[in-house]
Amino acid sequence: MTTLEQIVEAYGLEWDAFADALDDMEKEAFAALITHAKQHAYAGSKRQDPNMFESVVLSILVEHQKELMSLQGLLLPVEVKTCPRCHRTTSVEDFLKGSSEGERVGILCQNCQQALGFVHEKREKS
Repeated sequence: MTTLEQIVEAYGLEWDAFADALDDMEKEAFAALITHAKQHAYAGSKRQDPNMFESVVLSILVEHQKELMSLQGLLLPVEVKTCPRCHRTTSVEDFLKGSSEGERVGILCQNCQQALGFVHEKREKS
């Protein structure tokens, strides 16, 4: 019986002419796709009446999703800041909402800035 890994290898060989027409970077990407498909051959073979091509494609997609999630984690780190007054931790973006350069940007969270602004306004009216 042919294993899914052997079928993936055969796909790679069938597509040799295609791969040969690619530039170096594309050849490297194509080889990575075949490697991705092999990484999940065991999982693909667990399906009843497996469609081998679907298993190969899904294996590649699983690896791409893992890479995408990893890259998103690197590109979108959540920056947080802790307010020295209330010790609440919020995202930097939320921290700076409503602030201006003259209001000591980023020292206090938005809630504390509003509270102190209210106190300051009350004192000015008195």
